[in-house]
Amino acid sequence: MAAVAFLIDVVGGLTIDNDPTIWAFTSDLIIRLPLAPAPESVDTRAVILRNGARSAICEMPLTVGGKEWGSSLISFAKVPRREGDPVKLPFDVHAATTRMPTEPLKESLRDAAGFVSRDRSHGVVASELRTELLNPAGAMQGAVVAGLIEAAAEDFADERLGGDHPYVVTEMEVRFLAQNRQAPIVSTARFVGDPSDGLLRVDLFDDNGTGKLTTAAVVRVAPGP
Repeated sequence: MAAVAFLIDVVGGLTIDNDPTIWAFTSDLIIRLPLAPAPESVDTRAVILRNGARSAICEMPLTVGGKEWGSSLISFAKVPRREGDPVKLPFDVHAATTRMPTEPLKESLRDAAGFVSRDRSHGVVASELRTELLNPAGAMQGAVVAGLIEAAAEDFADERLGGDHPYVVTEMEVRFLAQNRQAPIVSTARFVGDPSDGLLRVDLFDDNGTGKLTTAAVVRVAPGP
């Protein structure tokens, strides 16, 4: 799920975030994936549904082998760059596509990101704000936020529901309420309704879990195939 979220966030962001005086921050992210083994590759493109002065929304169809495989919607809030913000470099399509890593990770995404499980029974996972996890404005990048939510949901479901197969996230609705700028960022998780439905609420808080609510998500999990 986090890898797909990264694909969606990058393609959508490169499409919308093309004004050097405006930040385009992810505000909402909805992803639906089938419960199936991960394909070798997933393709997407940004279909702009609205692109106004203050916000934008894109449909991001997910295809495998030319056939529809999953779906997503992503929204962006447009915020003027303030005095003292990091310099926003001019948009360069070639540089943006060629500077992306081309080699697969040699470890799990959560290990590469440095996520630390603190309390699996409550979905408590913590993340520092390492440089490679930040967006150009200096806050945690949107897909990394999705990855932290995914890690919390999977820990919580594995611990509480058990079974022969580890749980995976198949659906995610994320509301980005505030930028994650004060580390560590810490998650909590709880069931919504009957645990057998696999529906979870995952929240992120900054300042070691004692600060403000930065992100609220509703996530569905299921035993992996």
